[in-house]
Amino acid sequence: MRRNFIKALLIVFCISFFHLFWVYPAPSQETGLMAGGFQWGGSVELGYRFTDIDGSKDRYKETVNLRDGLKLFDFSLWGKRADENTKSLVDSLRFSVSNIGDPYASARLEVKKNSTYDLNIAYRQYKYFTEREEHSFYFTDNTNFNTTIRRGSILLSVFPKDNIKLNFGYNHAERDGDAGVPRFQFFFPMDQDLKEQFNEYFVSADFPIANWDMHVKQSLWTFSNKNKVSAAYIDPFYEALDTNMTTLVTTIKGHTPLSERADFDAAFIYAHSGGKADLTTIPVNTVLPGTGNVVMNTFVIEAGISYLLRKDLIFHADYRFHTLDQNGRANTDPFVFAPADSTSDYNLMANTGTFQLEYIPYDNLTLRAGYRLQFQDINGDNYVDNIYNGGRHPNNTTIWTHGWVGSADWKPYKFLSLFGEYEGARFSNPYTWISPESQNIARVKIKYDTPIQNLSLKGTFHWKHRVNPDQDYRASVQDYIFTAIYQATSKLSLDASFTYENVKDSKNIFNAVPFTFEDTVFDSSAYIYSGGVTFENIYGGLGGRMHGSYAKSLGENPQNYVDGVISLWYKNKCVTPILTFERTYLTDKVIRPDGFSANLLTFSLRKDF
Repeated sequence: MRRNFIKALLIVFCISFFHLFWVYPAPSQETGLMAGGFQWGGSVELGYRFTDIDGSKDRYKETVNLRDGLKLFDFSLWGKRADENTKSLVDSLRFSVSNIGDPYASARLEVKKNSTYDLNIAYRQYKYFTEREEHSFYFTDNTNFNTTIRRGSILLSVFPKDNIKLNFGYNHAERDGDAGVPRFQFFFPMDQDLKEQFNEYFVSADFPIANWDMHVKQSLWTFSNKNKVSAAYIDPFYEALDTNMTTLVTTIKGHTPLSERADFDAAFIYAHSGGKADLTTIPVNTVLPGTGNVVMNTFVIEAGISYLLRKDLIFHADYRFHTLDQNGRANTDPFVFAPADSTSDYNLMANTGTFQLEYIPYDNLTLRAGYRLQFQDINGDNYVDNIYNGGRHPNNTTIWTHGWVGSADWKPYKFLSLFGEYEGARFSNPYTWISPESQNIARVKIKYDTPIQNLSLKGTFHWKHRVNPDQDYRASVQDYIFTAIYQATSKLSLDASFTYENVKDSKNIFNAVPFTFEDTVFDSSAYIYSGGVTFENIYGGLGGRMHGSYAKSLGENPQNYVDGVISLWYKNKCVTPILTFERTYLTDKVIRPDGFSANLLTFSLRKDF
């Protein structure tokens, strides 16, 4: 720490001379370098971070994960054609990268030709780490991992006509790294090598035909999982998984006016999935090896009509049919107790109808209220279900739900707006759940621009309740968020926020003693306070920001987290020097050694051109 402290003193000493630099406004897109018929501009910020960490470095990596070293915080380059050259292949472009050297690096490229095409290429990387201290020596409920997730996308939009749009796209996601996973009969986490990959290729089109506005899309999804579990202290022992899944998705959507009073919407989605999984295990009597095949077909049909009853009243009727058929076959090693060959069938069918009235008595008030009905029929043959889950077996399950839905959007004054919505009766959403999981949702948002000039207040309440009858699992989450933003002057702004969160999960888990199901509850709440002050040009080109946050969790996960940041910069003709100091610490009330405290000092130089 002594060496880093001396370096920090030298940096602060250098900063003390920044007031000698000339003040120079950052160039805008109206100025910049002219070359090749383009107007060019951009910015670059390069710096170095020093860190000093006391306590659990593993918990620091899980929570903050900002390491020392050289960083490219920002680089951007933009170009805009200066003339009206219709023969040019490019009218504008923008390239940017950020946080190179940190866990969350990203890059983006945009190239455009007006009324001809848009090309967007994006990349983002996430690094996640966790390795907790344990309560006891023998048993643990934690899984450790040190993984990297990479996401990339390419989207080319072509406009052959003003009302026709063609999209050609590719999305990629992958996860690799190491993990520690629990296994039955072993006290220590087993080492897992992660290797998972997802790809999506798609073509879509938006176009009119007759009186219809159409959208069609064809997608191909591929997924592979080649994770491997091994144990160096047990030789031989491993699990080698080789899973591949391919899915074709066809989407057709259309909208048409039936008359001056009625509009009609319809959609059809079909997805066909097929895949194979091979599992190799040693020894066989721990986890059974074998091969499995699965074929799955999903159909979704939607139709909706909106009818204008009178000027301020609209009737909406929507229907959705969703079905999922899954057929599988498993061939396992006949050793010990498993059948050599078995088949399974699973079918889920849901019918959902919603009827609503939309009332617009004033231009600033919209009210919606209605009723939703849903019937689900789940059937399974030879469906493998864990008897210890505690829920209903899906061999023959029917679920009938119905309840009120509604929303309100009101802006009584220019400075005040309110929005709220509610979905009751635990409806299932086929786009997000395959198993018959259902949820209630309530949201309220309030924005108040006070009579005090430049002071804005916002409040948000969000409540969600989920239930899975097959797993006998229930989860309830409540969030209350309040924020305040005050622009005192053009050079000074203040912001503050308060968040309260409550999470309550419960599940019936089988207990061998006394050989019955018991309701296990996880109940936790958190209070989060944050605030900051930003000032610009308080002395020449001197500016800065101070920001702090405090989080306290109670219940099943009691801990405190504090973070404070002070940043100073001085805009001048040459470069803008930026000095940032951050102090952060975490206190774990259950496992004391899992806490940490850290000091971070970052010095960077920024140049706008």
